[in-house]
Amino acid sequence: MNSTTEPTIFYTPLQRRLHWLVLLLLILQYALQVPMKNALAAIGRQETLDLGQFLVTSLHTWAGMTIAALMIWRWQLRRRPVPLTGGHLSPSLVRWVELHHVSLYVATLLMAATGMLHYFGGVEQAGNWHAWGKWVLGVLIATHVLGALSHGGRGLKVLNRMMGRGSLR
Repeated sequence: MNSTTEPTIFYTPLQRRLHWLVLLLLILQYALQVPMKNALAAIGRQETLDLGQFLVTSLHTWAGMTIAALMIWRWQLRRRPVPLTGGHLSPSLVRWVELHHVSLYVATLLMAATGMLHYFGGVEQAGNWHAWGKWVLGVLIATHVLGALSHGGRGLKVLNRMMGRGSLR
């Protein structure tokens, strides 16, 4: 099938919106790392949080819970078949891509779970996992971006499909 007759299936507008919303929230989470660490140190010293620290902790925790809810929603939407591609991936590469996507979902949900266990439950080990998890998730996100870009070289229009026509409408 040539590229002019090949069917093109885009992600649904909802899938695209959720994808980019999660990205924006993750950028916010990474931007709040240092202020959140400082606020947690103040809590550890039994200090009263100032308004800025209170806002940081509130925003970080609520954004984390929102990301978890959105990822669960996205997982449910993924039960719909993934859009067709314009190129070819070997079966082994398809398995790696699937494993990578599952890893992104699991790591993101574990970040939310460990953050909540640490902040609300006082589980110190969960805080340690949360600190390491940000690096794991960062590597997975970087791999995701590089993979999407490399698929373009294989004739797969992954970014085009995720952007879609009017993707954020």
